[in-house]
Amino acid sequence: MNDSSKQPVVVSGVTKGLGRALIRRFAALGHPVAGCGRDAEALAGLETELEAELGEGRHRLDRVDVTDAGQVEAWAEAVRRELGAPGLVIANAGAINAPAPLWEVPPAEFDAVMRVNVGGVYAMARAFVPRIADGGTLVNISSGWGRNPRAMLATYTASKFAVEGLTRALAQEAAQLRPGVRVVALDPGGGINTDMLATCLPDEHDQYPTPDEWAGTAADYLLHRLPVERSEANLILS
Repeated sequence: MNDSSKQPVVVSGVTKGLGRALIRRFAALGHPVAGCGRDAEALAGLETELEAELGEGRHRLDRVDVTDAGQVEAWAEAVRRELGAPGLVIANAGAINAPAPLWEVPPAEFDAVMRVNVGGVYAMARAFVPRIADGGTLVNISSGWGRNPRAMLATYTASKFAVEGLTRALAQEAAQLRPGVRVVALDPGGGINTDMLATCLPDEHDQYPTPDEWAGTAADYLLHRLPVERSEANLILS
């Protein structure tokens, strides 16, 4: 995909952090955009911003829980009908556990992180791989901690290792059954100063780029600088 085509861009988890910055960046570049999240108030605020930037009819925001595959499926079809087949889909919604040794992580917290970080990626792939435009790309946001483990974040680390493996297998499946579609896992390339990072690096998070700073680099990378070799499924933003 390149920005000359101005194909629709879909992003999950847009109520804050990387997702919010990404959807605003792609909107500023002139792409129709669709986003989802669970926080109705945050979605309403983002709606106001996008209306000012895009006008009516070139975006849609929906309250969707990515852990519910049925909700994601219905949303994907609504997006396709209204905006057309997306050229870029970014499975961004994520969750992290409070830093603690694994044996002290409550079962409910462990399950919640896995449902969002792994189940959400599954639901996005299930819904959008059949609907994405030929030549399009599905991006699963990963983490450096999905390649190098982090003590006190075993739950999050395990979820991102799972995303990396899932993406490699899904890329092979897409190559066989949807050869025009590319699937990649993207490590953001280091820490980003988000609320999520602040929970695990409270004394360091403000040393890293803001989501808006990162989104400018990420949008350019995804539109113009993806490696030519399509078999590469696990990328680091550079």
